[in-house]
Amino acid sequence: MYEARLEPLWTYDEASEALKIPKNTLYSMVKKNTIPHIRVGPKTVRFYPSVLERWLDQKTVGIKK
Repeated sequence: MYEARLEPLWTYDEASEALKIPKNTLYSMVKKNTIPHIRVGPKTVRFYPSVLERWLDQKTVGIKK
């Protein structure tokens, strides 16, 4: 069953600032489906901060927890 998330969604500007990457890089990553995102309209994309955090954790190399 679908579980609603109550956290605010990030825009491209907010996600690129948080990830410290250029907005054009983020556009490219979305186009290639290499970053988790939500398409809420034909030209509107949003990001869940917690999903991006987990995604980054999975991408981390060389750090033992």
